[in-house]
Amino acid sequence: MNKYIKKIINIPKRIDREIEKKKYKSNKFAGKLNILNIDDSLSYIEENQTSFYRYGDGEIALMMGEGIAFQEANDELGRRLREMLKVNEPGIKAAIPYYYFNYEHGLIDFVEEFAYAMKCQRRFLIENCDKNIMYLDTSISQLYQSYEKYDFDRYFERVRNLFVGKKVTLICGKGIFKNLEYNLLDECVEVEYLEAPSKNAYSEYDEILKRALKIPKEHLVCIVLGPTAKPLAYDLHKAGYTAWDIGHFIKDYDAYCKRSARDAQTIAKFYSPD
Repeated sequence: MNKYIKKIINIPKRIDREIEKKKYKSNKFAGKLNILNIDDSLSYIEENQTSFYRYGDGEIALMMGEGIAFQEANDELGRRLREMLKVNEPGIKAAIPYYYFNYEHGLIDFVEEFAYAMKCQRRFLIENCDKNIMYLDTSISQLYQSYEKYDFDRYFERVRNLFVGKKVTLICGKGIFKNLEYNLLDECVEVEYLEAPSKNAYSEYDEILKRALKIPKEHLVCIVLGPTAKPLAYDLHKAGYTAWDIGHFIKDYDAYCKRSARDAQTIAKFYSPD
């Protein structure tokens, strides 16, 4: 009996999910915000000396006062993330997920189902972003984990070219790339590492920033540090650096080169803390 009662109680939620799914698949959310798609986002980075930082469901949760696997709830971090959604300055761009708002053919089934369920996240971004700002697409850093069908060879050739000949300092958690077989940074002429906590890095933010400000200005600063990467990229940009919050770029490239499986279980593992 309890099983049937629960089903009845959940009927409104199921109806709401179906309504949201139909709205999404009919592109009712397209154009709500000005977000470049993946190819255009990559073209923007290729053509402009720009810093960037990316938002996903984890950053939205933190802005709503919740903790996530990479970072416990932090009021100051949540406030900064909200403020940075509306940054409109030369030389730096925020990125938000294009496919949250635009129905994309070719998404992995698991990711498409995930997109249907992003009602709360869509509403949050609409309310807290600026419709007059152009945003990049967060998925530039995790394309292989998002799309079943894409011209991966062309895309990753363009990504590799972003790093060719660069002097890079990578700010990341200790040992997070120890199991890589293919590393994007092999394209660089020089790579230095600045290690920081892989979890709850914001608790040591001042020290991380202090160390980062000693990096040579001619280096491209790449950051893999969860939500902490966002304010760090912005503060380094303000200090005269080019800083990229590259997130899963390196892991995604490794997965693509290995032709790793992309079912629900492996994708969930991909995004879990190293």
